[in-house]
Amino acid sequence: MSKVDYTTDLLIFGIDSKENDNLRSLPYKYLSILLVKRNKEPFKDKWCLPGGYVYENEVSKEASKRILEKETGLINVYLQQIGVYDGVDRDPRGRTISSSYMALVDKTLLKQKLNKDACWFDIELEELDNKIKVLLKNETECLEYEVNKVIVDKKTEEFEYKVLSHSDLAFDHEEIIIKGIMTLRNKVQNTDIVFNLMPKEFTIGQLKQVYSLLLGKELVNSAFRRVIASKVVETGKMIKTGGHRPSVLCRYKER
Repeated sequence: MSKVDYTTDLLIFGIDSKENDNLRSLPYKYLSILLVKRNKEPFKDKWCLPGGYVYENEVSKEASKRILEKETGLINVYLQQIGVYDGVDRDPRGRTISSSYMALVDKTLLKQKLNKDACWFDIELEELDNKIKVLLKNETECLEYEVNKVIVDKKTEEFEYKVLSHSDLAFDHEEIIIKGIMTLRNKVQNTDIVFNLMPKEFTIGQLKQVYSLLLGKELVNSAFRRVIASKVVETGKMIKTGGHRPSVLCRYKER
């Protein structure tokens, strides 16, 4: 039997803010993902997800925690497995199976500088029917590819994402990234996972921005406040945001 390598690939998601030209509006919010540039073959000089081998004395989640700490300096971060990728030709060096995880980080906690081969890319999606264009942008580059959303099981609403046009991402990371983004969107609809991306204290307006960003749609302010009321608690502190009057800072209400 030929040798099979066991690895993990890590989708590290965070929220970025960028100033708005309209001084009365909140800064724009962007979902971003950490990518690293490969410095050796295969796919030398291509961008890819952080990852590495799973050691003999650890399970894949432990390997992901190790890689996450190496890349960001953070521990005790939310991690969720999004899939196992075992395409027979996914790595030209030989048969490799990847257990892939997404990590959600509060970027305000990041203290160490990224290494020279790592960079945050902002994520934009353009969706039309079952086709999705994925754009990953930093200050100088844009990685663009298109996928087709294919239903696998109508009863469970399970989907697969088939890559139609490729970018300069290495391996099968285009497929893993879109699966991670859509898994995150689904979890936002059904759980309180979004608070793993928020700083400890935030305004309702900032929280609504992040929900709208991750769900890919604008939310009605009054309806959002009713839904979110049971999930947050006011801290008694105030902050000035945009050109509006000061807003109350809130925090997640632990259950």
